[in-house]
Amino acid sequence: MRLLRDIASPLGGLLGNQKVPSGTPVRWMQYVIAEPVEAGLLLYNNLTRSVALLTPEEAVQAPERVPELVEKWFVVPVDHDDLRLAREVRTVAKMLQDPVKAITTYTILTTTDCNARCFYCYEKGRSRIPMSPETARKVAEYIIRKSSGEPVKLRWFGGEPLYNKPVITQICTLLCEAGLEYRSSMVSNGLLFDNAAIAEAGSLWNLKKVQITLDGTEKVYNRVKAFVDAEGSPYRRVLDNIARLLDAGIKVTVRLNIDLHNAEDLFSLMEELGNRFSGRKDLRVYSRPLFQNIAPGLAVSHTDEQRRAIHDARMRLDRRIHELGFQDDGGLEKSVKILHCMADNDAAVTILPDGHLGKCEHYTDRDWFGHIGREEKDDAVLAAFKACYEDLPECTECPVYPDCIRLRKCEEAAHCYPEEREERVAAIHRCLLAFYEKEVGR
Repeated sequence: MRLLRDIASPLGGLLGNQKVPSGTPVRWMQYVIAEPVEAGLLLYNNLTRSVALLTPEEAVQAPERVPELVEKWFVVPVDHDDLRLAREVRTVAKMLQDPVKAITTYTILTTTDCNARCFYCYEKGRSRIPMSPETARKVAEYIIRKSSGEPVKLRWFGGEPLYNKPVITQICTLLCEAGLEYRSSMVSNGLLFDNAAIAEAGSLWNLKKVQITLDGTEKVYNRVKAFVDAEGSPYRRVLDNIARLLDAGIKVTVRLNIDLHNAEDLFSLMEELGNRFSGRKDLRVYSRPLFQNIAPGLAVSHTDEQRRAIHDARMRLDRRIHELGFQDDGGLEKSVKILHCMADNDAAVTILPDGHLGKCEHYTDRDWFGHIGREEKDDAVLAAFKACYEDLPECTECPVYPDCIRLRKCEEAAHCYPEEREERVAAIHRCLLAFYEKEVGR
């Protein structure tokens, strides 16, 4: 056996080499994911984050015949409680984390207004509030104060963040004048990127990446987005802007929202993207079920048959994205997962256009924990965003349990469907193959 990556630190020191008495019946730990490769059998332990490669001869042997598999926790005694160990690992990993001393990640909503009218928008019906110059000044002061001089990551959000471009410039100018190191990303529909915005994005905003959603080819996209006051074809303008962003050295991630109404059209879209952007390494594409992240109050459900149909279409779509070279596998996790997202991360805040402080971009109209103009904070709200659901029966044998943190504030996390687990396992297989190609080669 060749160990390509050892147990993640500090877990390796805590677990040590597993010792199992001779003759004890063993089995694969439930978190082990295997991938046949030319050199043998590739193994990834989704709990310990270790990777091993078995020779073809070892791959056909009983696992207890390879002592390293026991030592490195790829196999465990038959009566071992894998779920309990995973829970304990996460608990200890949290205890060993240094306390957060600075806020270094900021999601800033420049406005809750938008030039699109997507039928699925979770902000539909909420107030359309732009951030004022005075509030923008206070936002910059808040970031300077709370970052404690550490470099910060800014994420521009909305609404459509470019609908209020001046406050982006204002905040960045003030941070720059204060000597604070920063870089930014943006979630945008991409329509309003003109020459001036792209130039400023590179020179002042330090914009490194933009995420843009495409809902289909021209006819489908223009119908779904339903832009207000848009001349010509918004679809064509957005594709042109993607090209201009890439030319300016700004990475673009295209999100494809897939549902029953547009599943087949997205395959045609991928062919268009392939024809136009083939070889552009800074363009990445990924898919998500349209209503996977259901916002509070937006009740959307599918039947089992519909969910399976969307899943099957998405798996085919992801294969095509991979074939065209646009898939970002992200890499295998290297450490124990203890956070889900910004919501349970003490080093991250969301700043609303009126200065309220939140923990999640989906909660723009309620559940704030404070305000940029006040030092006090609501600890009960902060605790609520960290609260998790109890484990489900499915957790007992789920291979992706170590990656799963089901926050109660994420309403879709109340359930876990087989398709979600299959998609996560498929993603790990892709990452594992990418790791193998990089570390071992064909």
